[in-house]
Amino acid sequence: MFKRLAPIVLVFLAVGTAAHAQYGGGRGGGHGGQGQPPPGNSGTPPAAPAPPPVKPPKPMNTIEITGVVQAVDPATKRVTITYDAVDELNWPRGTKEFAAYTADMLKPVSVGEKVRFKLDSDQIAEIGAF
Repeated sequence: MFKRLAPIVLVFLAVGTAAHAQYGGGRGGGHGGQGQPPPGNSGTPPAAPAPPPVKPPKPMNTIEITGVVQAVDPATKRVTITYDAVDELNWPRGTKEFAAYTADMLKPVSVGEKVRFKLDSDQIAEIGAF
């Protein structure tokens, strides 16, 4: 009689173990050994808060830069200017040689003169006395 019951008992044990594992019984609660997620939590991490919006950079040709002319060379369309810090471009105070679109732009400019200028593609597009 025991030999006849053994296969039936094995079937019940197999079905019961599978059902137990499927419905959260046993170790880990059926979630890969990590237990049940807290109520109201789908098990996915919460979304990170959105970063603050980034301001688009100002077009370079709208930024007015001030400085003092150190050298002028109309033949090569170049002028050297010691300029103040330009926060919009993250430039500290410095001195740089700039190209101008035309040599005529540099005719009214003289060494030692304080000027305001605007750049377009790293070239002086406008320049004038301060």
